[in-house]
Amino acid sequence: MVLDGPLTRCVRTRGHQPHSGIGGELPPPGPSSDPRLCLSSPVQVGKLNGDVVVKCSTAEQRVTWTQNGEPEPMAELVAEGRALTIVGLDLPAAGNYSCWAGGVLLDSIYVVVSGTREEGMNVSCQAESYRGSFRCSWAGPRSAVFRARLTLSDGSLGEWVPASRRRGRFNASFVDPFFCPFAEELRPLRLQLEGLSDTSYINFSSQFFIRDIVRPDPPQELFVQRLGEHLHLAWAPPASWPLPRSYFALLYRLQYELPNGTQADKYVEGEEETWLWDSVQQVRISCRDPYTSPAWSPWSPWHGTGAAQQRRLRGL
Repeated sequence: MVLDGPLTRCVRTRGHQPHSGIGGELPPPGPSSDPRLCLSSPVQVGKLNGDVVVKCSTAEQRVTWTQNGEPEPMAELVAEGRALTIVGLDLPAAGNYSCWAGGVLLDSIYVVVSGTREEGMNVSCQAESYRGSFRCSWAGPRSAVFRARLTLSDGSLGEWVPASRRRGRFNASFVDPFFCPFAEELRPLRLQLEGLSDTSYINFSSQFFIRDIVRPDPPQELFVQRLGEHLHLAWAPPASWPLPRSYFALLYRLQYELPNGTQADKYVEGEEETWLWDSVQQVRISCRDPYTSPAWSPWSPWHGTGAAQQRRLRGL
């Protein structure tokens, strides 16, 4: 398989140095190595431990070959006319193969190995609500570039999206314009990842429903009011959570700290207020959809209740 598209244009590749060609000829000095090289040549994908035939696009009948600028190639190669066979392709054999005639560069192709890294992709997707937008992240080799594409809820294919790298993981954001938050999800979304590193071609897919990846933002506007021996707490749903509230209910989890330092939880479903004893020192709140099993939202910041100050005043 030969790749030729946006994915192949820039990838961290092995350096290109002046070197002796396979067959004994010496090509002219080339550019110094660059850790991120934008490829002008296509990329050919071969199976691990399989034989790969690379062909030189030229009318010349006799050519010589070079690999990665190394005087002695790290591969078993068989040259025959304009074709070069890489015997038993493995990771050390991946890289740039160039054909030459009389010191003139004729053609180049970059060879990578398929199917060597998919098992460690660890794809994680998360949506803040049921609006059809979400983001995904995954692990991958540092030298790689990735793009991602979504099969939408109506079955159509979305556009390729370039992935960025942040904090050691690759990331991409998506929007399904056909997603309806009021309808039952009958067809899972399918995420396809395509990556290219200096040695490997990576093709991985994952399926999921948006209902299974929802993690709301924290509730907002937590308000604490002391009324006698009780605390009245009120809050609002996350700003990103869809309306109406009667349809998109939330389960709230309040965590509060007692004077002895222990913590306890209280759960409230479908309401946005509750009561606690006035001895509570501080409180924070989280939420999730009560009808599915997604993750809880991040916690809101701790909110002090003023109980310690009240006890000090009582002791005066």
